[in-house]
Amino acid sequence: MPSILDGLDNVQQALAAQQYALSITQKNIANAGNPSYTRQDVIFTNSEEPEVSSGIPGIYLQSKRNQFLDSSISQELQSSGGYEFMSEALSQIESIMKPESGVGLQEAISEFFGSFNTLSSTPEDLVARQQVLSSAEVLTVEFHRLYAGLQQLQASEDRMVPQIVQEINVLTAEIASLNEKIPAAKASQPGSELTLRDERQKCLEELSGLMGIDYFETESGSITVTTRQGAALVLDNTSYDLETAPMVPSPLTGIQLNGTDITASMNSGKLGGLLRVRDETIADCLQVLDVMAATLVERVNQQHTLGSDLDGLAGGDFFVPFVQPAPGSNEGAARHMQVALSDPRSIAAAGAAGGPGDNENAKSIFAIEDEKLFSTATETINQFFSGFIFRIGSEARSAEDNMITHNGVIEQLMNQRDADIGVNLDEEAINIIKFQKAYEASARYANTLVTLSDELINLLGG
Repeated sequence: MPSILDGLDNVQQALAAQQYALSITQKNIANAGNPSYTRQDVIFTNSEEPEVSSGIPGIYLQSKRNQFLDSSISQELQSSGGYEFMSEALSQIESIMKPESGVGLQEAISEFFGSFNTLSSTPEDLVARQQVLSSAEVLTVEFHRLYAGLQQLQASEDRMVPQIVQEINVLTAEIASLNEKIPAAKASQPGSELTLRDERQKCLEELSGLMGIDYFETESGSITVTTRQGAALVLDNTSYDLETAPMVPSPLTGIQLNGTDITASMNSGKLGGLLRVRDETIADCLQVLDVMAATLVERVNQQHTLGSDLDGLAGGDFFVPFVQPAPGSNEGAARHMQVALSDPRSIAAAGAAGGPGDNENAKSIFAIEDEKLFSTATETINQFFSGFIFRIGSEARSAEDNMITHNGVIEQLMNQRDADIGVNLDEEAINIIKFQKAYEASARYANTLVTLSDELINLLGG
């Protein structure tokens, strides 16, 4: 038969249980605005539940993350991170290639060829001839400006690579550390490991925004993190750092993992977006400028040498000839483009047998603007450049649209997760009242037992 002492022991446990439940409710309320926090529910049961022990007999904590939602959010963050960076970088490229003010490359090209059309009207006019040289100088300056601007942007993005790699290494090290702390916390202070699990998930999602990863939880409760290609970043309590090194012969920064270059496989997250813009988009822009400059220099020089200048001498090179660094390579043509002439009399406006007033070669050079020299002889120089600018703009809009779409999906998934595991302040308010009432009832029961004990002692003593 239960004794009064047994009752006191039971009520002591009841008071401790209600105090613990109140502390968990207060913890939930304090973290109501924390998107990384998982609501903790107190479970009262006489049998051992497969939940988290509280350290108090019969009391367990329930805190279940939705692994499907967590994984889906991680995947969307990887896509969103890449498109967000690409959208910003492509907008910068677009502003460089097509400035809002000043003379752009397309205008400079039109003015250059237009100056030959003007010269054809008055081929002996030194002012018109000087205007040809001036427009040619403006054209070369514009090629230089674009090339330098793109290279500066490429260099700026290249300097960001080690910074992002450092952020990634900090996060993987933290995940490995939490893998070690979680079982230790579970053993020393039951229930405290739940907060560490939330911190670990937050790190995983921050890491997802930076690079493409896959992860899974092992039977021991540790999280294993790998690249999308399966190379280990975190195993139990050990993390494997990414390293940076020049990509010989390129001066740009490459990424290595355990001595293997993985730069080409980095295709999502902020790092993936950065590398795609740096290594593909900007490289394509520079190549387009080089092709345009090399073709323009070669074709204008070719035509200019077919004419004669104001003194009747055979025309020479109008631009400094471009020498390919390797067979089939136009690299550096835009950067090194220069006008070869300084004397306006040396402009070969006349035909080979024409006199000072002849304009045949000036008209022929003017006609180069409409020649289909690009895209396998299907586009003029203006069509080629306009098409390229259109592609850059389309890529920028596409990246922005994709970023908005993925951000919208992320918001929906996070709202769904918040409804599933987030804190509901109305429910917590009800829990506070419930646990307070239970605590007060246990306290009254304890007082009753104490009173009975006192009376019993007095009877026995009397």
